[in-house]
Amino acid sequence: MKTQIKHIFLIILFALIGFTACQDEVIEINNPKAQEAIVANSTLANLISNTTSFFVSANNILEDSNCFSVELPVSVIVSDITIVIETEADLELLADLVSSLDTNEAAIDFIFPITLVFSDYSEFVIDNEEQLQNLISECELDEDDSIECIDFVYPISFSVFNSEFTITDVITIDNDEAFYNFLEDLEDDDNALIASLNYPVSLVYANGESIAVNTNQELADAIASAEADCDDDDDANCDADAIELALKECQWEIVSYTSFTEFEGFILEFNTDYTFAIILEDNQTLTEGNTWSVVSNDTGSFLVLATEFEDLGGDWQVAACDDDRFEFAKNNETMVIEQVCEDDLDCSITDISTILQTCPWDFSDGTDTFNNYQLVFNAGGDLQITEGFATSAIGGAWSLQATDNGIVITLSQLTAFQDNLGGDWRIVECDEDNLVIVRGDTTLELEQDCFDENDVFNCFDNFEIEACANDSGEAVFNLTADTIGLIDCAESFVASFHYSLADAEANTGVISNTEFFGNISTQIYLRIEAENGAFQVFTVNLNAVECNLFDCFESFDAVIELCDVDNDTTEAFDLTTAFANCTPQANLVTYHLTEIDALNNVNAIPNPEQFNNITNPQTVFVRVEIGALFQIFTIQLIVQDCSEDLCTEQDVIASITECIWNAVSYNGSDNLMIYNFDFESSSNIVIIYTDQITIDATWMLSQSTEGTVISFANIAGPNIQAITGDWLVVECSDGRFELHRVDDILVLERTCS
Repeated sequence: MKTQIKHIFLIILFALIGFTACQDEVIEINNPKAQEAIVANSTLANLISNTTSFFVSANNILEDSNCFSVELPVSVIVSDITIVIETEADLELLADLVSSLDTNEAAIDFIFPITLVFSDYSEFVIDNEEQLQNLISECELDEDDSIECIDFVYPISFSVFNSEFTITDVITIDNDEAFYNFLEDLEDDDNALIASLNYPVSLVYANGESIAVNTNQELADAIASAEADCDDDDDANCDADAIELALKECQWEIVSYTSFTEFEGFILEFNTDYTFAIILEDNQTLTEGNTWSVVSNDTGSFLVLATEFEDLGGDWQVAACDDDRFEFAKNNETMVIEQVCEDDLDCSITDISTILQTCPWDFSDGTDTFNNYQLVFNAGGDLQITEGFATSAIGGAWSLQATDNGIVITLSQLTAFQDNLGGDWRIVECDEDNLVIVRGDTTLELEQDCFDENDVFNCFDNFEIEACANDSGEAVFNLTADTIGLIDCAESFVASFHYSLADAEANTGVISNTEFFGNISTQIYLRIEAENGAFQVFTVNLNAVECNLFDCFESFDAVIELCDVDNDTTEAFDLTTAFANCTPQANLVTYHLTEIDALNNVNAIPNPEQFNNITNPQTVFVRVEIGALFQIFTIQLIVQDCSEDLCTEQDVIASITECIWNAVSYNGSDNLMIYNFDFESSSNIVIIYTDQITIDATWMLSQSTEGTVISFANIAGPNIQAITGDWLVVECSDGRFELHRVDDILVLERTCS
């Protein structure tokens, strides 16, 4: 093995006294033989470079990279034991320790920072595992080109000539790093020097034998012969027994297939009973009828695959092999597979046990079967499967074990879903919040759903709200609507408003009338408490501004349209829905049949929630009082003949299951517009979602004497739960539905991509 050099000390080749035995005068000598000069980028120069380059694969037990090596000494943690690696002997002891441990306990973790050394002896310091993994993934070398089976015996020397073949220096080289950098300097286009080795030169083989060479050709032959011997050693991995052993050791990924690239990314898992599994990119696992064997004859070794995948099956000759890579050939096809070991999980059995118990887990088998369920792994092997907000849970047990095929999680004693979930599941992917487990042809994806109080607090910030001032400069604020009413937070929380910071922190002095709060002060405090009792306090600044008090009312072109149910041109109208968004800021709102009555504030309609129109259409006059001011607005009432527009169930299904729908109006308000509705045609599921939450509700159609009825149920979400119930479909154009429920009106409009 080569001596590993840890410091680059050759900077300027001819300036360092430590390398050079300088002459004080120029000496005239005969021209050197042209064939003995070392020519940059020649075959000999490249052989010497590969022999003297830093052997980056020497430490592959540590980082498994052919692009760089970890500089020693380095501290690592294996199975909770801290080990300092200082020598090659320590590396061998580490390898013995790793091989003696269970596969999932043998992960090697570095104590950062560490220094990486590249084949050209350059160094780079990294501070964490993420940087290391990024460098490993960016490594483009298929193999380490270093020739490790032969070494130079130092010191050796070079005679250096100028272009006139006059000797200018004699350079003494003491180690591989100096030799490597000397050759690198010869490649400099600005360097017109000629270098010739001073023979004889001695080399030593890995087996301890040595050889003396006297010419460039003898040197090239010696290095090339040693390189071939190294390759012969590697070929030992290509016999049938070695191939079988390697294939059984880990999973293998198809990284290249010449004419059928669809196979690339598939995982092959060779079992000890000579069956094998094909794991597709969507984690679907295919096993039926798959068998394998390795055979040898005079022409070489073959991997024989029997499978329904015709292109994958057949006799594949082993064209090249390494510890973690095989190249196969069949007819005109080539296929390359690379090892994917369970170590790649980066999770030991202890790690998995810990993260399973940290939080509940959402899980899916690729269908909607378990959308509302969570797995809860409790200490002592107790398992619960919970549904939504249900207080009861499905019971069971869980356990972990390490097997020859990897880490297995066993789910048992389930009071429900035993056929779907019970049994042994092999863990094929693992990180701190995601697991992928496989049982036969079924794959489950688990995603951690941890409660983090910061998820609640991140929904909020300090608030600044405005309200219109009256003649006295005072304003009335709707604290709830203008703060938490604007927040769509998926996490549970309790909100309260307080006069002072001290009150908010102590949860005392709670403001009760939050919808009509007069600006007694210019700042109040909002306390947000998470379900675990943690809380944060946010400020709410109140600003009373001069404004058009009636601006909201002026912004509406108030029209209420109803279908003529009894064909008598009269219906019961709820007049209060016309300006529902505006009336909270008014002191008094009354409804009148004539404008004169509204101006004089007389003869108000006594029951505006149930007003039967007298004419069709009809105009109703609305008197709005804010402080000492008032204005008159109108509402147009229209009774429509909807008999020709009756919506059948077929009409509704044909339209509603296409595209995404939005609740553009609920009793005149657009507060529900953030919700998207995705009606599934193959089930009674309607997925109602925003950017932050998803609700799997149910919907169904039925027929009544008045027409088609659409019903919503199982809606659990802020504000949107208000649509639960039965709605009569009164309009169902291609892009618009109008639904009525007693006095409520819901309008859905669709968006198609």
